[in-house]
Amino acid sequence: MRNTDMQDIRNEYESIPVPEELESLVRASIQKARLQKRKEKSWLMKTRKIVVGVGATAAAFMVGITGLANSSAGIASAMEQIPVLGAITRVVTFRTYENETGGASAHIEIPKVEGGEAVNDAIEQFTDAIIHQYEKDVKELYEGREPAGETDHYSLDITYETVTDNDKVFGLRLNQTQIMANANESVVIYNVDKTTGKIMRLEDLFKKDSNYQEVLTKNIQQQMRDKMKADESLQYWVDDEIDGLNFKELSENATFYINKDNNLVIVFDEGEVAPMYMGVCEFIIPSKVTSDIARPGYLG
Repeated sequence: MRNTDMQDIRNEYESIPVPEELESLVRASIQKARLQKRKEKSWLMKTRKIVVGVGATAAAFMVGITGLANSSAGIASAMEQIPVLGAITRVVTFRTYENETGGASAHIEIPKVEGGEAVNDAIEQFTDAIIHQYEKDVKELYEGREPAGETDHYSLDITYETVTDNDKVFGLRLNQTQIMANANESVVIYNVDKTTGKIMRLEDLFKKDSNYQEVLTKNIQQQMRDKMKADESLQYWVDDEIDGLNFKELSENATFYINKDNNLVIVFDEGEVAPMYMGVCEFIIPSKVTSDIARPGYLG
């Protein structure tokens, strides 16, 4: 969508008069929902630890598709040490899951990393859980009936791409779009340290006691302010009058990857730090911000 279109939408929206009592009620409801989402995320992270042993696959787990979408960073972050990878050569589509039932449709590309058996196990667990939940949802929604109009449709799409492939790190990104009345976009990224075979957490990029979360949080907050100042069609939750909406601290389980310039990129799911119309939000952290706190060899 062009910036002019976004501005027209914003102007039209802001021109609608809103009673003071209604505005207060809506804001309070948004704050309540956002706080509840954070609680659910915290609960999922505590209960969803995957352990991979040498020569063994990860323990199977099944969670609801909404929970998976809202906590995508944890899928990669909760991994323990895994066997050292062989030489990662390429990524191919191992299989494609496609389905059309009633008003539902799904297209899920399941990648296979040649030389990355442990990552493949993690990807299989993730996509199997998604497919299982999709089939369960479809049965409950459409068994014995046809969809009632265009809004009574459910679609699920997952594609993948390689986002990092340098001497130290391999990064594979899964993009998920779920549409049920409204669209919801989320991202899962597996970052693998090629020297150890470990699926990396954000903290693995930084020196011990570097206070990296505070450093990154302040930079992202400033980027949000700068972007909104440069383009009035953009909106981030950073200085909102409802304090509970504001982005205050970067999670240790944040979704991330390293771009071609060896800069860290932080990724937020749709609706996490901005209104849904903003989609998935990404922030490139300049090397000057991380140079003093990063471990040698990972970031530019």
